[in-house]
Amino acid sequence: MSFAVSQYRSNQVQTASPARVIVQFYDGAIKFIKLGSQGIENKDYAKKGMHLSRAHAIVTEMRANLDSSKAPELCEELDRLYVYILDCITDANMKMDAKPLAGALKVLDMLRSAWAQIADDPSGVRTLAAQSTP
Repeated sequence: MSFAVSQYRSNQVQTASPARVIVQFYDGAIKFIKLGSQGIENKDYAKKGMHLSRAHAIVTEMRANLDSSKAPELCEELDRLYVYILDCITDANMKMDAKPLAGALKVLDMLRSAWAQIADDPSGVRTLAAQSTP
């Protein structure tokens, strides 16, 4: 990767809103799961292992950064979904079977879509927060 591309990507993350950064994490996880699935289909096990490991690391990081002090019920549900995704990735990796990845992709696509809506309309977040405040 060239220095210019590296700088561009770094600037994208540094200048993005927190919601947009989360969308970028989902984009990365989705990308690496798809590449890992291709690795399984092509019997390229090094590629499969590398890409599924990267997807696993992204989802693990998102899970580790859940802050249940702000929205405990949401964090509990997201944690369950992340565990499901991690289980799918692990299952596919160990069994050399891309089928479990379809479920992980479905959940990630759904979560990415929701976060993209939040990132595109930050006022919606404030409205939701105001409605949920007791």
